[in-house]
Amino acid sequence: SVVEALHKMDLTGLLFFAGVLLAVGALDTAGVLDTYAEMLVRLCAGSPVAIASLLGVSSAVVDNVPLVQASINMFGETTPIDDPLWQLVALAAGTGGSILSVGSIAGVTLMTMEGVGYLWYCR
Repeated sequence: SVVEALHKMDLTGLLFFAGVLLAVGALDTAGVLDTYAEMLVRLCAGSPVAIASLLGVSSAVVDNVPLVQASINMFGETTPIDDPLWQLVALAAGTGGSILSVGSIAGVTLMTMEGVGYLWYCR
């Protein structure tokens, strides 16, 4: 039944993603993502490889799902859908999320379930 399925659902994970995506939406509405995108393009001289690399490193601190959503919000209107930037962003965000445990939901889940502290992880 639906009630049994809801009891088996990981509500914590759903609330985490909902909260993070709402935060990304708020940053987009506030204009922060546009400013960050302009800074990235200026800093990287428009190079898709350099932009994706910086986004990948950012993914070590911010979960990769909201980072990709933020990238879509930042570059979606100006970058064609078949541009190589999107493949680079997906690769960099997925890889960058594994640099630190806080960069992926799997790492955060490990730290929560096993009681692993961030300083222990950094050792």
